[in-house]
This record gives sequence, structure tokens and C-alpha cells, in this order.
Amino acid sequence: MSQLAPCLLVASPLLLDPNFLHSVVLLVEHDENGAMGVILNRPLPVTLQQICQESRLAFDGDPEATAWRGGPVDPQRGVILVRGGLPEAEDTVLDFTDFISYRKDLLESLLIEPKASFRLFLGYAGWGPGQLDQELQEGAWARVPLNPDWLMAEDPQELWNRAIQSISG
Repeated sequence: MSQLAPCLLVASPLLLDPNFLHSVVLLVEHDENGAMGVILNRPLPVTLQQICQESRLAFDGDPEATAWRGGPVDPQRGVILVRGGLPEAEDTVLDFTDFISYRKDLLESLLIEPKASFRLFLGYAGWGPGQLDQELQEGAWARVPLNPDWLMAEDPQELWNRAIQSISG
């Protein structure tokens, strides 16, 4: 099995699974045990402030900031995409400025930093051993190089359209 991550997966227009319809996935891990990523273009109808109130966490960020649906697997699990800062050894570095973390202590510090640049994804997209490779061969996904501008796109609803246009030229 080839190591694909990190990269972006763009759902084929023919992929009708409601979990992934018109989605762009940041592929974080891919090895012989399977693959894991987060959907970049699914904001949740709940703010970070609401999540923090329910979880009894301090919050000092943008009251309009939303959480994101990372995928259908384990929706109680938080995955943090961070722009800037210094990753720890257990974090996954994506490029020169972005990394993925699952650390609660990092999330707590980001939530009280008004200028922090991050996204909190609830849940993730997961594939068993060989499953993603098979879906790629079947044309369910197109693999595109990591594009840092897309990771925290201002208009996530248009991200899939931009990705499809970049593939088709």
C-alpha cells in the first residue's frame, strides 16, 4: 500500500454516499492499517462557544466561530487543525504552517487565545485496510496535492466546486 497522506481527497460527482457527497477530505493518515482524515467543507450548525459552554471549557474567541463535522466516525472525538504554532512529537505536521493534533491541552489553550487560527472537527472519516485504495481505483475519489489555502477556506461550501475545477482544468 502506498503512503498517500497528507493530501486532499475530492469526492467524485458520482459518489452519492450522504456522508461524503460533494466533500473534500484532508487525508491525515494512510498506511497498511487503513486511512483517516477530516472533511474540510462541512461546518456544523453549532458554535465553538456553545460547545465550550456544554463542555465547561473557557472560550475567548470569535462568538460566530463554528465547529466542523470531520466525518461520520466517532463524532465525540475532536481533531484540531492548527495554523501556526509549534507542534509536539505526537502531532501530525502537514506542511510548513499547519498541523493536526488530538491534544486536549492544546485545544484548551487555543480556545482562550482570540487570535488563534484553528478549526475543531468533531468526528473523522476512516477507512479500513485497503478500503481507500480500492475506492481510489474505482474512481470514488480524486487525489490532489495538499493546498494550504483550502485547509481553512473562507467559503467551505464552494471548496468542492473549486477542487473539481482544479482537477478538470
